Amino acid sequence: MDKFFQILYVPFGFLFRILFDFVGNYGLALIIFTLFFRVILLPSAVKQQKGMAKQYRLQPKLKRIKEKYQDYAPNERNQKIQMETNELYQQEGYSAMTGGCAPLLLQLPILWGLYGIIRMPLTHVLNISKEAVTALTAAVAELGESTTRTAAYAESLVISKIAELVEANPDLVTKFPEAIEKIQNFNFKIFGIDLGTIPSMDTFKNWAEASTEAKLILLIPILSAVTSLMTSVLTQVRQKKTNPDAQMQGMGCMMLSMPLMSLWFTFQFPAGMGMYWILSNVFAFFQTLILGHFYAPRKTVAQHMVAETIERRSYEKAKKAAADKEKNEQN
Repeated sequence: MDKFFQILYVPFGFLFRILFDFVGNYGLALIIFTLFFRVILLPSAVKQQKGMAKQYRLQPKLKRIKEKYQDYAPNERNQKIQMETNELYQQEGYSAMTGGCAPLLLQLPILWGLYGIIRMPLTHVLNISKEAVTALTAAVAELGESTTRTAAYAESLVISKIAELVEANPDLVTKFPEAIEKIQNFNFKIFGIDLGTIPSMDTFKNWAEASTEAKLILLIPILSAVTSLMTSVLTQVRQKKTNPDAQMQGMGCMMLSMPLMSLWFTFQFPAGMGMYWILSNVFAFFQTLILGHFYAPRKTVAQHMVAETIERRSYEKAKKAAADKEKNEQN
């Protein structure tokens, strides 16, 4: 599986390395990286907002379809409503995917690419040779850090354990001086949080004995859940305004599912992934507010109606002019 995702790791790593070399700070590079891809995904978000406006415009027609078949037997009614609704969507050029999971699916390749960057910073950010990476990760295992989870993030562990590695293996400095210097000068932290460390629930259990850094890193899951909840609430409010007749049953569970998933997600991966998730949620929140202002359903529908009126009048005017011309030619 890892070999398959190498297709994403290499180009994403190359892009991130350019950003890192330019700004000289891993945390700042991550912020720019997130903003860059939010801009890339902006056309999809605009399309989604326009789709919501179109859905708002179609509500009266959808309501008439439901009223048309309200006296039919349940099975036949549902079948005919579904068929006529699909025909209406096709006629109007509306796709349910526009406002559904499509934007989220577009983020998956970014998440997987970022996962490779954070999991293997020596390879994809510092561009250290394969020989040096192999020797350093093997040395980390000898320190007793060879559990299944830490083995998967051995490169991140090398960064946080570099002082111990050098002390236990002086030959590494002699053999890979350039690589050791790069790692020693590399700041993998932002606001005091080591982005290569995985937040742990054990910190809550052993709060009194936990280090300040272990406590601080818990801000990642908490902020991830809070920012996800903010975005979910805003999205639900917007959707309710767009479709006032929508059934609200189950929406509360859906609204909570993303924050809970974010909370679980950030306890499974290095803090850098959680930081991306937080930044992405914040950008998405303000993006939704801004697009909601410029592409408000009522405003968009009003503009569409004006455009339709102008188009219809132009058509009627051209048709009348053609008829007058034909009448004059006959006379």
